Amino acid sequence: MSLQEIVVDGEETVDTKNALISLDSPISMKYVAAGRIAQSVLSYLVREVTERRMTNVYDICQAGDSLIELETSKIYKNVDEKGVAAPTTVDVNNCVQGYSPVNRDSAYILSNGDIVKISLGVHIDGYTSLVSHTLIALPTIVPNDQVAPTTGVLADVICATYLATEAVTSLLGTVLYRYENQSGCYGNRPVNGERIREIVESVAKTFQVKIVPGSAVRRIKRFLVGQDTVHEVDVKGYMWGSISIEAMTDDPDEGDLKKMIDTEAPADRGEAWLVDISMCTFSGLESDLNQKNGLQLSRRTLKPHRDLKSTIFTRDYNRILSMKLKSARGVLIEIDSRKSVYPFHLSSLSTSGAALGVAALVNAEIMAPMRVMMIQGSPAPIAARERTTLLLMPSAKHVGDVVKLSGGGIKPSWVHSEFEVTDEEIIELLSEKRAGVRLRNIQGIEVNMVKEDVQEMEV
Repeated sequence: MSLQEIVVDGEETVDTKNALISLDSPISMKYVAAGRIAQSVLSYLVREVTERRMTNVYDICQAGDSLIELETSKIYKNVDEKGVAAPTTVDVNNCVQGYSPVNRDSAYILSNGDIVKISLGVHIDGYTSLVSHTLIALPTIVPNDQVAPTTGVLADVICATYLATEAVTSLLGTVLYRYENQSGCYGNRPVNGERIREIVESVAKTFQVKIVPGSAVRRIKRFLVGQDTVHEVDVKGYMWGSISIEAMTDDPDEGDLKKMIDTEAPADRGEAWLVDISMCTFSGLESDLNQKNGLQLSRRTLKPHRDLKSTIFTRDYNRILSMKLKSARGVLIEIDSRKSVYPFHLSSLSTSGAALGVAALVNAEIMAPMRVMMIQGSPAPIAARERTTLLLMPSAKHVGDVVKLSGGGIKPSWVHSEFEVTDEEIIELLSEKRAGVRLRNIQGIEVNMVKEDVQEMEV
């Protein structure tokens, strides 16, 4: 297949920096390299938490970011921009995003039974793999068949989030084998944002959980994966509101005000997609739910943590100001030369007085903080999150593969829900045959912390 074969409405619309032609094309190989590192680092962190009992969140986050930098430094020596696309965060229980502490002494220590969401991201030349995974911090290390599974609402929310992610993965994959007949369709209906919304909300309803604002399934492109500070056009998929308190409204049809998503545009082969779904337990009042969509929490239930300050920031390249403060100028020069459009952690800056400079840049709205966001309620809701990056990859030999860059092959925690999916379409998408979709998981490699980093964390 050639580039010229990818057309829409009879007109050539090739984006040579984003079109996925084959798995061995330069663009695809960079995606796969980013995915392999993301998968490897996530697997390492999961083992550290579940088998080696790493419990200090600072250690987990530092290990994740250090490994990403180490592994990306080994490949694509001629690529200037590569490394961390999303700093490692560990969000526990009712925390939904943004927790990555700056020092070990005050960091959260994981306790038995905590619901732990590990998130991170890797990019090679702007081709990005983001991943999140939810696990339960267990008290002992024994085989799953020797302990009873976790049940109740914790199991419900973990199952719902995992199954919704898997069902959407299969749904997106159906555009590959349906392409020859009717592009972007499955079961004679377009595979678009509205169809994705139906699948996710059906699963949430079955397991009696709610969707957390900020959840999204969307097409991504080079350097563009949904950063708050980037104004995008031609975005398709679906977003359940926005987690940003700056854009606080309660209209689910708005999404992020900077990214008006086309929910009617169909998915198509040769695209990269991000599936990012968060769900939570719910025992609150009707006023805690979205007025137009009772399966979604109201954004008013999300609040920044009262004590934890932001440690992750994103540069807003739409704003250019001259800063008087020396540390602010130094930080800005460092960001513009090293950080690109991706979020970065405060500890990754080498500029003297970086914290003061960052504060000044945030006040000037040149940088936007990622706040540590919590779901309010009594009892406090528990959130789960699954995030994976997919390539809808065409093939000259067969209909094509859904290439799961990250998250595939990592088993969910040992849980059992009393609920089960009954929708026939979703059952088919979740079955072993996956509605005929060919799924290919990118496998990780063995990675380890370098000796100096391990010694530093043990001090």
